[in-house]
Amino acid sequence: MTEILIDYAPYLASIIAGVVAYLSFRESKRKTQHDELRDLYDEVKADNDRLRKENDKLKKELDNNATKR
Repeated sequence: MTEILIDYAPYLASIIAGVVAYLSFRESKRKTQHDELRDLYDEVKADNDRLRKENDKLKKELDNNATKR
């Protein structure tokens, strides 16, 4: 039994290393996609905030012009 394990140890180590590398790659790919989505969310949020401020400013200008008439 010990001889069999010793004979197949390099093959088992290669298989285990390959599985670990694949799982690491998959997790890295998932995390990268998550980070890209988070960046996109932050960008959209910043645009929304900017548009809200601009909208408020335009509403105030419209109200000021309406009260002057």
